[in-house]
Parts: sequence; structure tokens; C-alpha cells
Amino acid sequence: SETPKSLEPVKDYSSPKTAGFISDKEVTDYQEKVLEVNTEKWLNIIHDHTFPTQYAPMYIQEAELIVAVYERLYKNLDAPSIAGINWREKLSPEESELVRKMESRLQNVMDGFLKSESDYVFVKTSSRSAKDAPMAQENFKELYEQFLSEEAEDVRGTENTQITCLLKAAFRAMRVRSAAMVMDMVMRSERIYQDMLLALEFKEKFHENFVVRAFVDIDVDMEFRGFVFAGSLVALSQYNYLIYSPRLVEQKDALQAKILTFFHDTLKPKLDSSNFEKAFIIDFAVGSKDEKLWVIEINPFLTTTDAALFSWEHERHLLEGKEGFQFRINTRPKPGARTMLPHSIKALLSV
Repeated sequence: SETPKSLEPVKDYSSPKTAGFISDKEVTDYQEKVLEVNTEKWLNIIHDHTFPTQYAPMYIQEAELIVAVYERLYKNLDAPSIAGINWREKLSPEESELVRKMESRLQNVMDGFLKSESDYVFVKTSSRSAKDAPMAQENFKELYEQFLSEEAEDVRGTENTQITCLLKAAFRAMRVRSAAMVMDMVMRSERIYQDMLLALEFKEKFHENFVVRAFVDIDVDMEFRGFVFAGSLVALSQYNYLIYSPRLVEQKDALQAKILTFFHDTLKPKLDSSNFEKAFIIDFAVGSKDEKLWVIEINPFLTTTDAALFSWEHERHLLEGKEGFQFRINTRPKPGARTMLPHSIKALLSV
């Protein structure tokens, strides 16, 4: 799931709990598909084309602690309530020691990337990031207000500008230098809680890591979600689909050509020769400084992975390449984008 991307939808459809799975077999099938595209599966194949990455192992008792803390303190609470509860004060001495060891192991790996004051990392678990957590932390509002203050006064009041600044704040909030900050996000994240629950249901297959990646600045309009079916890139969408970007409209054709060439000439031969999955969802980014194309991550080709500007329900045929290559972006500000934000985030727009 990734250099961080769009703000969480109201309902997190990437959770097996909300995806309507009923039988153990369905959950097992889901988990296997997720595991097939975990970072560990694809990173070595295309390591030259994604962010420099190292792993810090996570152990079963640590995953159990993450689940226990979330259930004890945060389950069913909204983001402002979560932000107000300090989980560190609620740990037993044994739990505090477990956290200390986890943070020490993680910080050792992070320090390998932090050679100067300007270096940062992004940390996720094997399947997804804690990108829902910054909104449950105090500094998110400050970041949002900082980005908004940098915009021209005449556009600060527009919904499109405000949502763009929210996305920038969410992205920046994931930029870290300390394992303690990572742990704070992990403990407050419903996404991570759900993933650990699932991982612990199959303890004999448990294989989770903290995935530590060099943080690369990406503009929020320069991330794209690609759909690969039968080994071909058949559809592409603006990732942060609540915003309109004039430069994205202007550069659409050039970006399409660049990404298609990158996938078919550079990535596909490497993936094919490694017998990688033939259907998956791949996220691309264009670097802010050098316009280099990066692979952010690969996700399972499942309806639980957000289809961005496409619809799994009504347009699956397009995502399977039945009508040729498709590339969707917003060509004008999206009406009602604000209503698609979580309630706790909408509250920020009124400040």
C-alpha cells in the first residue's frame, strides 16, 4: 500500500472485515492474494525502480500487542478522540518493554537512511501503511494550515485548494525520522489493526515486517493507479481523485506515453521473467525534483483495492482491458468532493 496517498474514504473498503467475506475460504483466498503482492514479493524484482527499502522484522507477540492496544483504547472512536488518548501511558511494564525493543530494532534500520538532517523515511508494514493515523494526531491540523497559508489568498477558500492542502498534509505527516513516531501511527491506525488481525488468524504463515523506505517528495497530483490484467497495463487513473489539477490536464498525453513505455519496456520484462502475478494494481509516481518515474507499490487485483476514478461494480470490463487502454483524470473541479471526506477531516475545512 507505498508512499502515502489519498485521504481515507469514509469507509475503508480495503479491509476484509468490510468487504463482506463470510467463509474461512474467502478470507484465506483474500489473504493469499494479498500476500502474493506484499512488498517482499515484488521489491527484489524491480528494486531499481522503486524507493530504496530495508526491512525490520515484526514478531507475532508484537502484532498481538498492536491489536490489543487498539482494541483496548481506540476501537470505534473517531480521529479527534483517538488523538486525545496517549497509549504509552496505558501500557503494562511488559508491554512497554516490548515496544522499546520494537522501536530500537526499527530505529537501527531507519538510521541507515538518515545520513543528513534533510533525510526522512516512510515506514509501512508488509501490506499497508498507517495512512489513516496522521488525522488522529495533533500535528495534522498544523500541517494543513501551513500548506493552506502558502496558497494564494484568492483560492484559499475553494474546496479544491483545501482538499489539495489536506492531501499534502497527509503526505508530509508520513515523513518520519524516529521509530517512536512510527509506533505512534501504527498504534492509532485502524488499517494496521485490521491487517494484524488478519495476519494473526494464520499464525503458521505469519511473516510481517516494518518496511522502511527512503522518503521521496511527490506532488499530490503526480501519483497514478495502474491496472494490470493478463500482464498488460490496461487502465490508469489519477490517484488522488478528489482534486483537479490544471497541469495534470495539460500533461495527460505525455504522462500516459511515459508511464506506458516505462511499464511495458522496463517493468514487464522483469516481472514476466520472475513469474510474477499477471493481474495486479500498481501505483506510479513522478518525482517532484527530477521527474523520475517510480513504482510506489503493487496491490492485489481485488475489489477491496480502491479503483480510483473507475468502478469495480460497473466497469470491471475496462479494468480487464476489454475496451482498450483507458486513462482517467479530473478535467474540472470535482463537485461535492468535500462530502466524500471522513467527518473528522471535514471539520478541518471549517477552520
